[in-house]
Amino acid sequence: MGAFNLKLKFEHYFLIGLAALIIAAIYFSWTSPLTRAIRNGERINGLIIGTDWVDHARHSDTLIFVSYDPRLRFLDVISIPRDTHFSPPGYNFRRINEVYAYHYRTRKNDRLACRETCAAVELLFQEKVAIPYFVRVDYAAFKKFIDLIGGVDMEIDEPMNYDDNFGNLHIHFEPGRYRLTGQRALEYVRYRGPAGDIGRVFRQQRFLKAMLQRWKNPWLLFRIPRILKVIAGEIDTNLTFWDMFSGMLELKDLQTKNIRFAQLPGVPKSRYWEVDRENSAGLLDKIIPSSGTVVSAGPRVRIEVWNASGKNGLAEEVSWLLRRNNYDVIEWGTFSVRQKKTLIKDLTGDLRSAQKISDIISCGEVVTRYDAKRLIDLSIILGEDCRIGNAEGAQKKKR
Repeated sequence: MGAFNLKLKFEHYFLIGLAALIIAAIYFSWTSPLTRAIRNGERINGLIIGTDWVDHARHSDTLIFVSYDPRLRFLDVISIPRDTHFSPPGYNFRRINEVYAYHYRTRKNDRLACRETCAAVELLFQEKVAIPYFVRVDYAAFKKFIDLIGGVDMEIDEPMNYDDNFGNLHIHFEPGRYRLTGQRALEYVRYRGPAGDIGRVFRQQRFLKAMLQRWKNPWLLFRIPRILKVIAGEIDTNLTFWDMFSGMLELKDLQTKNIRFAQLPGVPKSRYWEVDRENSAGLLDKIIPSSGTVVSAGPRVRIEVWNASGKNGLAEEVSWLLRRNNYDVIEWGTFSVRQKKTLIKDLTGDLRSAQKISDIISCGEVVTRYDAKRLIDLSIILGEDCRIGNAEGAQKKKR
């Protein structure tokens, strides 16, 4: 009889606990602004701030603007080069990465420095978007997070070698496929190389895409409590615990084809990345159309094709293949340097057209590099991985 009563008490307490959890979940779902935005299909904007610690000072080493549309389950990512020229009135800034460092140094408050950085990016974006949320990650937290998700699979196309004895930074990779755990992942995303900050932006975007792909692994659901613990203890954010939990579950089913990676339009000038204000405004209107803005596209997609594979005649073959698929190839030729991987640059923000091209030629990494001033919609740089015979065979199978 005693055992029976004990069982009843256990079931009673279990039901009470379960009911309390359900009530708490309902309460937080209704009171959390981010969760409510997801439920109502409202766009969510935020800023990822990666910080380092150099010469006893904290700097923003990485700035990434993210904008998520829950209705379309579509994520936009705009990388902001850390050398972006930014000189607002009233401050002695020259680069955007100085904003966080200045406010942290003068106020010794991480969250205030993050809010000021969000405000600076809003100004850089010509106040076309509001950025209410931020997540600040330092090197130590980044390494712990990557280790918790079991590392990230990356393919490295070229040797990466850099030694900074003063800064105690040593990066050495040979071409090949790697499972990058914490320290090695940090080395990969920090590496600059001959292309400088622009090459680093491209690698960071590739890494972010691979990390989101890794996040789809179902066993990571069991690690969410540990991941949230790391975030709560070592990452500065104005998101609540429930916001982070809801966001992680939302991103679990995000398809990589629904992620548009872009870079803040501009040109290198002296020591800075000089923002192209017209193209920046056009990119932001493409992502978040202003009131009355109509985004339209012509019936034909205009393409240029460049051969960087070392195979004679490849650009011309691919051009004829695309023309047979009703694309308007207006120029082809040989690229200035050879490269292993095919790159498809979307110059108008039309991600779907770029993805279709990738399917037709059976290769190609797609990136958005918005430039409305050119009379081209897509720029294709064919690498050594392009196999035109395979591409044509795949098309015949489809037909």
